[in-house]
Amino acid sequence: MNDSANDRPPPRLPISRVLPAERFVSGTSNVKDTMAISRRRYNRAMTTVEAARVPAPDRSTSAGPALVVLGTSGHAREIAWIGESAGHPLLGCLGPPLATEAARLPAPWLGEDDWLDSADPSVRYLIGVGDGSVRDRIDRLAGRNGRRAGSLVSPAATVGGRCSLGDGSILWPGAILTTDVRLGRHVHVGTGATVSHDTEIDDFATLLPGCRIAGNSRIGRGTTIAAGATVIDNISIGKNVLVGAGAVVVRDVPENVVVVGVPARILRSDRPAVH
Repeated sequence: MNDSANDRPPPRLPISRVLPAERFVSGTSNVKDTMAISRRRYNRAMTTVEAARVPAPDRSTSAGPALVVLGTSGHAREIAWIGESAGHPLLGCLGPPLATEAARLPAPWLGEDDWLDSADPSVRYLIGVGDGSVRDRIDRLAGRNGRRAGSLVSPAATVGGRCSLGDGSILWPGAILTTDVRLGRHVHVGTGATVSHDTEIDDFATLLPGCRIAGNSRIGRGTTIAAGATVIDNISIGKNVLVGAGAVVVRDVPENVVVVGVPARILRSDRPAVH
């Protein structure tokens, strides 16, 4: 039987890209002022028609410190979108003012990276860069004055019992941590990636969409597991490794190598940057 029109749920509306400063929850006037300025900057770039189509967001359940995203690429845009979908107060993005990227940002462009130096101390940062080694360098600069990184979990991600996330770590929609999983600093877990029980993912590692990490595994610092790759249980992968897309890792992998294939074999021993 077909549902009547009155029984159908209302259509889902896009999350607003305009954050009302009066609902901001940091408790500091400086951050409120910054957010209001960011909102005005963004609104000036929108036409009246575009602004009318953006519904006011419900921030009644928003919590946590204000966030900025360091980066203006597609990776950064995804993080900004996750932040908004999770209801976090998002001030905007920082980085090179590339016209082709800034025009597509889902949040205001605030300025170059040095904007963070004069920002309110309560503002925390997320690093919108896919390469773990670059995140490492940016983190050292952004945190040099004691500023803390934020962390972010998509509402569509799943985090099981006794899991821990280091500062700066981000879970994309569909990501799953089952139980007793530990993520280090600035670990990025992509869309649909799964990490099973008792696994440790070291700082600045990147798990790209659809990869699978089985239980009791160890993933080293700065390592990237590419899309669709599988790591079977009880495997240790060294630091700065690239596991190629679709590879199946069935034995331990030393550091600083690229592995590909089924089963995965070492392709080269000098891993290049991947993003």
